[in-house]
Amino acid sequence: MRIVSGSAGGLHLKVPKGHKVRPTADQVKEAVFNILTNRFSLTDIAILDLFAGTGALGIEALSRGARSAVFVDASPEAQRVIQTNLNATGLRRQGRVIRAYAAKGIKVAEEQGLRFGGVFLDPPYDEGWVDKTLRPLARSTILVPGAWVVVEHSQQEEGAESYSPLALTGRRRYGTTGVSFYQHQGEEAA
Repeated sequence: MRIVSGSAGGLHLKVPKGHKVRPTADQVKEAVFNILTNRFSLTDIAILDLFAGTGALGIEALSRGARSAVFVDASPEAQRVIQTNLNATGLRRQGRVIRAYAAKGIKVAEEQGLRFGGVFLDPPYDEGWVDKTLRPLARSTILVPGAWVVVEHSQQEEGAESYSPLALTGRRRYGTTGVSFYQHQGEEAA
């Protein structure tokens, strides 16, 4: 697994050993970022990476110019691997890791007044996490108007078309992997 593009492009990332992590395949990650960069600017936005695992999605965004990234994962091993990957890519100062489950990470970010222009959500497949995470994310105050949310999921676990104010803007399939794109429909959304 590697960083596809940007300042850390080509660098390989560590993966937690003996841990139930399903890293996003490089070709899926490349397709997702091609879609994102054609629709949005990644430059100078804050990113939230939920169920971060290796941190690959948030680190890819940092490599492509995102201002900062908060990585949320409940696993202590994932936390160590994310820190290692941030150090290896030279992006340590722009990243912060919160060891928590996704809902708690959202609550912590809200309590700290953090706001994000982009969110990656890559939970374990077929365990109900897509819906259980999109609902509190949509109700929180951490998304700026116009923020995008990318959800990686199995084809059997697509989220709803709307979690107001989040609205589905597209879906893609890559083998057995589904990717859904949402956008915050706040008053200032473009």
